[in-house]
Amino acid sequence: MYGLNQKHKKHNGPLYAVTYSERHKLLFTGGSDKIVAAWDLEKGENVPLSIKTESAILNFQLLNDDKHLFIGLFNGDFYVIDIDSRKEVIYSSDHKLGIFCSCYIKKRNMLFVGSGDGKLTIWDVAKNTLLQTHQFGKGKIRAIHNVDENVFIGNSEGEIFQINIFNLSSSDLFAEIQYPIFCLNSNVNNDVLFVGDKNAHLSGIDILTKTVIQSIPAHNWPIYKIEWLNPDEFATCSRDKIIKIWDAKSFKVKQRLCFPEFAGHINSVNNLVSIPSIKSVVSIGDDKQICLWKKR
Repeated sequence: MYGLNQKHKKHNGPLYAVTYSERHKLLFTGGSDKIVAAWDLEKGENVPLSIKTESAILNFQLLNDDKHLFIGLFNGDFYVIDIDSRKEVIYSSDHKLGIFCSCYIKKRNMLFVGSGDGKLTIWDVAKNTLLQTHQFGKGKIRAIHNVDENVFIGNSEGEIFQINIFNLSSSDLFAEIQYPIFCLNSNVNNDVLFVGDKNAHLSGIDILTKTVIQSIPAHNWPIYKIEWLNPDEFATCSRDKIIKIWDAKSFKVKQRLCFPEFAGHINSVNNLVSIPSIKSVVSIGDDKQICLWKKR
């Protein structure tokens, strides 16, 4: 079971982006107040590493063995910053609407970036160069997930596209669902793609046959994140203010972390990041709160 271990509220607006660096032992958070904040969870305190941006922060991604931090903004710009020196490594204004998602493939030094204008860009983060651009209609790209040699891209038109990392110039329509897609993940065997949608359903699509094998009403509002905690458990969060802990084998809910029972979020829970090294998960939301949930 998970319980609330820490709670922080120093941001001045809703939070959307969160990630944790094992290299630096720091949690990074960002949102509408346009500030990247860093937290030492062992000490339970904010550390002086704030970075100011010109637009709301929507997405983070750690790159190059946690040396660099990708920061995706609401205005479509993104930066890659060296965490130690705080110097700019990459700046891009290729996207014209919000950077909702990204996906880093370490073994290929590739970064996939998706935005609200339906544009996908693929970058070599070792050489800091643009490799490929795709336009997937006009729907918002809100989810990108890598499974083996394939990258799956989900948008607000309910479409999931597929790109092979060895053939970046080509893309295929992998599957379609009825509702806008907000998040993607995969099972531990990497043969089922998990989909969280606007209709609050959690679905599983067999990657080989491209068929929906399961779809259940998981929340009351859109599902914003599916995050693995360990091989036996994953978590979901939603606009319905609830975090759910799931048993991976039975696909049953083990725990609901909600207010007031668990003193959690009082507004939409927008994102999660798992920290296996301390058996914890961190949640952020519209209530400006950062909650650290620890397994007991």
